[in-house]
Amino acid sequence: MSNTSLSVGKTAVFLMAHGAPTSIGDIPLYLKNIRGGTDSSPEVIQIIRERYEAIGGSSPLLEITKGQAEELEKFLNQNGENFKVYIGMRNWAPYILDTVNQMLEDGVEKILALCLAPQYSTWSTKLYFNAFNDALEKNLKKDLPPVQLIGSWANQPSLIDAFVEKYNIAMDKINSLGYEQVHTVFTIHSIPAESLERGDFYDKEYDSTVKAIVERIKPYRWYQAYQSQGMIPVPWLGPTVENVLDRIAKIGSKPVLIVPVGFVSDHVEILYDIDIEFSEYAKSKNLNLFRTESLNHSPLFIEALASVVWEHLV
Repeated sequence: MSNTSLSVGKTAVFLMAHGAPTSIGDIPLYLKNIRGGTDSSPEVIQIIRERYEAIGGSSPLLEITKGQAEELEKFLNQNGENFKVYIGMRNWAPYILDTVNQMLEDGVEKILALCLAPQYSTWSTKLYFNAFNDALEKNLKKDLPPVQLIGSWANQPSLIDAFVEKYNIAMDKINSLGYEQVHTVFTIHSIPAESLERGDFYDKEYDSTVKAIVERIKPYRWYQAYQSQGMIPVPWLGPTVENVLDRIAKIGSKPVLIVPVGFVSDHVEILYDIDIEFSEYAKSKNLNLFRTESLNHSPLFIEALASVVWEHLV
């Protein structure tokens, strides 16, 4: 056996995502996980159940993330390197804790961990890192390998390339329908507004992604909105997508292209919130709504993840 094959998998890349229920029946426990062990009301469970039923009964998030991990591992190892890519979800299986235990059992020598949301936030990214660190602390191994937590990759050049590519594909389609002046609405997941008051720079992260894309695509008119506000009764970051669509409707322009830059995979926030809820809202305002394809298994996106890993190896 060669030395190269002996070292395979010694550098671990740990990808973290939110997690999503794999069936309608999973929803009560899934929501309980999100709420730190508190049961949701029957009304909330029913609302979420209806959303998942509307997109076919389950989320494609896990399968897409598995595919991203496989493609990334292949990309990282194309020159005979020694990477192994793992995935762990915060709110559903495979849980971060379980995958961390498996990773340490595999005897890795170095760990790079990142959240599959490019923009850092204490409300999201930091919670993933907390779960990851808790899992390391709970493990019985005495000598843990060095760990590098990668917080932000909001304007990584290949990531911007990937978003620009999806934008251009969408614009070609819209232009082919006879539209020329298109209103572009960038979106990202909203978080409670108090996070910014506590020093979170999520809004700056969002701005940096959008600025890098806008410099490349030079859209006709563009806006930034926050989507998928949560159900807890606190102020959430805005404007909402509905607010922005109202503004565009007053101008009287018809085509609107949503570019969800805070998400890298299809899941309920894309397939329901945008494709169903916002589409119906736009129709009620006499607007034609389009959306860029999610990055999913885009080769440019896989390249972006690989670049993020390589940049943090030193």
